[in-house]
Amino acid sequence: MSAGDGREGKIRVALSRGQLGGKLAGKSLPRQIITIALWPLLEQVMSFICASISLVLATHMGTDDATTTQIASGIGVTGYVMWLGFLMQSAVGMGATAIVSRMTGARRFGEANYVANQAAVLGFLAGILSAFLMYVSADVLVTDILQLSDYAHEVAMRYMYTGCWVAIFSGIVFAVNAALRGSGDTKTPFFIMLTVDGLNIIFSLFLVQVCGLFVEGLALGMIGGMAAAALILLAILLRRRQDVCHRIQGSTPEAFESYLATQESSYVPPLFLCWRSLIPDWRMMWRILCIGIPQAIEVGGIWLIQIYVLRVISSLGDAAVGAHNIAIRIESLSFLPGFAIGMAGATLMGQYLGAGSVRLALETARRCTTYSVLFMGVMGVFFALFPEFFVGIFTAHSPGLMAAAVPVVQIFLLVEPFYAAMLITKMCLRGAGDTRRVMWVSYGGMGLIRGACLMLWYNLWPETLSLTGIWLLFIADMIVEYLILRHMLYGLKWARRKV
Repeated sequence: MSAGDGREGKIRVALSRGQLGGKLAGKSLPRQIITIALWPLLEQVMSFICASISLVLATHMGTDDATTTQIASGIGVTGYVMWLGFLMQSAVGMGATAIVSRMTGARRFGEANYVANQAAVLGFLAGILSAFLMYVSADVLVTDILQLSDYAHEVAMRYMYTGCWVAIFSGIVFAVNAALRGSGDTKTPFFIMLTVDGLNIIFSLFLVQVCGLFVEGLALGMIGGMAAAALILLAILLRRRQDVCHRIQGSTPEAFESYLATQESSYVPPLFLCWRSLIPDWRMMWRILCIGIPQAIEVGGIWLIQIYVLRVISSLGDAAVGAHNIAIRIESLSFLPGFAIGMAGATLMGQYLGAGSVRLALETARRCTTYSVLFMGVMGVFFALFPEFFVGIFTAHSPGLMAAAVPVVQIFLLVEPFYAAMLITKMCLRGAGDTRRVMWVSYGGMGLIRGACLMLWYNLWPETLSLTGIWLLFIADMIVEYLILRHMLYGLKWARRKV
């Protein structure tokens, strides 16, 4: 028997002891990863298509090379501004995933459902706060911090003042989807986000191509898709509530627990809407936020660093900003399998910890990292071999954008494997509830390398600064962060983290 066979034998024994329920029951670890990752992968593909169509529509609004470059620059910076607005929503989602997955693995389904309902309320409140934050901060961020041309600035402001209101609806959708994924249900979030992206594309095409609206048409299309999805998601949860009440002859927690006691051990009930659970429970909401706030602080710090990076890039001209945005959009194509695998890793880490199996939680992280490095590494090879093809999709045949973006895309051969390893390790540790230490690693790596090193370069040798060189700094940051995160993963302190 080989060492590999012995390892697989130990994993099979561990699987038999730490059985999960629902669609994951009785499956091998790779099949469990695939089961959870499939729908997030399809969801990410659809989101990529939607975002790409929006960018293509935007760049094709230009009448010449100069206006195309400025539109790409203006639309590009809006993503960073809206990223700030979604901080609280990401905190709610991370907390909901970690707690619901842990409760599901421990077969405490009543508590899992209660957390999901509280997360929906908290997500709605976070959405209102996010919309207000984006509206009042847009002018300061775009005007005073970033160095854009007048037309690029106008494009960014017109999009932001309309698009910021999407946060009210996305707060509900993101929170409930995160709870559903934590319970192992990744199929429902896929169809919800399919609705978001599908209607976004339809509304945007109609408003821009038929009604002749400018970037406001793209923003209104995004709002329309998210609002419709929020209503559909609530309708699904209400229908599930009616089904559950019909089966258990009541909606009280006691009746629900009695019903669960009569089911097979592998049974996992779907999350549903419970009116009593929608009454704000500030203690539970704080519990959710205690898990998610470190990630929000982490993302907020990363945002500040990225805004500084974008400010430096904007000093290189509109073409550099537009090329940077296009490079990120192309890179997000490789992010599709990576995020899906990372979501599977985060969910399974939480569920296996809830089921009492640290061995399988660690093995999940190891395998998810390996799979993601392979997938994203292969994508990096394709990007490096055919950069003109990928860049040409978004540049509307703009020579300036093409010349600036192609060298960046060529170095994706080096970027993708390290990005994959860092990304998956972070997501798995967050799924285990270890968000605070991940936050400090992100601050240390990005702050010292992307922030401090770039600041020295920008102030001491500005004439040598280039967009390609800035992306090479990103690679150094990813390598350092991954090495630290890997040490944390195998140190097993996350296994003792209470959520």
